Amino acid sequence: MPSDELEQLRAAMDVCNARLAAVLHERARLARTIGAWKRARGRGLADPAREASMLAALPTPAGGFDRAALQRIFALVFAESRALLQRELG
Repeated sequence: MPSDELEQLRAAMDVCNARLAAVLHERARLARTIGAWKRARGRGLADPAREASMLAALPTPAGGFDRAALQRIFALVFAESRALLQRELG
């Protein structure tokens, strides 16, 4: 693979990474809003049933990560979201 082609592919990966980070930041903002809503109503921050439902609802992969890998990735995102709320909302 010529190095200019590799550089183009890497540049595309950088763009993809930036989009992924933006979506994760958007998700964090939503998690904060949901956490504040729950806290104002005396609800706990964690909702294992909701997390299980979201994992079960993940679409069937088409040419990328398999379902188990996606579930592990999302489970980590959920855990990091809970940790963020714990730090910020107590």
